[in-house]
Amino acid sequence: MARAKTAKKPQASLKPPAGTIHRSIHFLQTALDELGAAVPLADVEHLAVMINQAMTTEARSFHTPEHVFDLVDPGNPHMTLAALFHDLVYYNVDHGFIPQIKEAVESSIETVNGNLRLRPGSPGADRQLDLCLAVFGFQHGQDLSPFGGMNELLSALVMNRKLAGAVREEDLLLSTACIEMTIPFRRTEPGSPTPAERLEERLRTAARELGLLLPRGRIQESVTWAVTFANRDVANFSEKDVTKFLDNTWKLLPESNPSLRMQHVYSIGSYRVALQKMEGFLRSLDPDTIFATYRGAPPEEELRRMRQRGQRNVATAREYLGVKLLTAALLEALADISGGDAPVSLFMGDIEAVQRGSRLEDYLPAYETPPGVRLDRTLQDLLAFGRASASSFDLQNSPLSLFIYRHLGADGFRDFLGAARRMFDGALAARDFLDALPKEMVAAVAGSCARMAFTRSAELLAYAGSRRAG
Repeated sequence: MARAKTAKKPQASLKPPAGTIHRSIHFLQTALDELGAAVPLADVEHLAVMINQAMTTEARSFHTPEHVFDLVDPGNPHMTLAALFHDLVYYNVDHGFIPQIKEAVESSIETVNGNLRLRPGSPGADRQLDLCLAVFGFQHGQDLSPFGGMNELLSALVMNRKLAGAVREEDLLLSTACIEMTIPFRRTEPGSPTPAERLEERLRTAARELGLLLPRGRIQESVTWAVTFANRDVANFSEKDVTKFLDNTWKLLPESNPSLRMQHVYSIGSYRVALQKMEGFLRSLDPDTIFATYRGAPPEEELRRMRQRGQRNVATAREYLGVKLLTAALLEALADISGGDAPVSLFMGDIEAVQRGSRLEDYLPAYETPPGVRLDRTLQDLLAFGRASASSFDLQNSPLSLFIYRHLGADGFRDFLGAARRMFDGALAARDFLDALPKEMVAAVAGSCARMAFTRSAELLAYAGSRRAG
């Protein structure tokens, strides 16, 4: 995009319309103006439309324009550009690229055995790619991993290609640094440089090799911006309210599990797999890798508070997902012994159903946890009252999970979750898993499922009766 004279632009002080496209145009135009970039309004519009097209594909439910607006910084044009462009590419989620993005990146990548790789090449042949590789520390011919910076690199490359010639390379370098810093959950070995410190060193090298005028103080300032930006990108982990944290966790599930987007027909098995992947991710996540720090940013007390909340939210989400996963295991096992996998809605009812008798929980008996069975109050409230809002594929609250949790308690459910994992791995038969559960609980759930999945009522009632008789 070359510099050009522009049509007279609206005054920046005028409040833009509240529409998503309008806000995107406004933030992009303001950032470009502050950087002294002469970009025609028509081009600003086209860029803003491209950004929204990329971030409103069917697969997106969390990484949307609303997420961008949470990250823009009206006082910092470099961070604002990074916010607008940093999540353009989500290759595995979007199953490819929209045409405008494909056009911007296809000369730099190739597909090998279904995976993306940077094309072999030599420095100097592609200035915009050289800038991105220098900031990210990547090499020509390198395999790209969706968990190792692939999406961030390609998003930055689109930004650099689209704004080349209009925005100074020094400014693009600093915005690219903000995008690089959003590569999440990077471990640092004791005594080794942190991701932010490694970024500072690469920026110095990049400025020198690319012939850019960026003094040491400016580079250090930009790394501070990048750390601030990256921490905003994962600010959900430091939510005061754990129900809001779980809300965003649930928004991520349909992005990586396409079957959940088919509201009434996604199966019990696919729902279980989605929960299993998220629960596994959170179990493996080191909360100390969530937030970045660099030269006193963020301040020590703020960082301590963020990390404490992050640890609490991750721990609570692990427990919550564990109970939901055990619930899915129980339903999956009942489906297995009565005819095989089936839509969740067949056993549970439609999410939006409000008429009495149209949901499984309408048939569950009342149950009070006996004295001596320990319950975690926070987890019990989450199951009873729900996340902060409903999702497109799951109830806001979890009455069946609550029923199971009240029977098993905070300690018992973990033992049975271990048995569920063995069933998932094929080491335990579905009926053996069911037979290991408390007979009153599993009989009640099987009987309730029989009322909903009436095509399987004979098998389910027979199993419920066998447990009650036993």
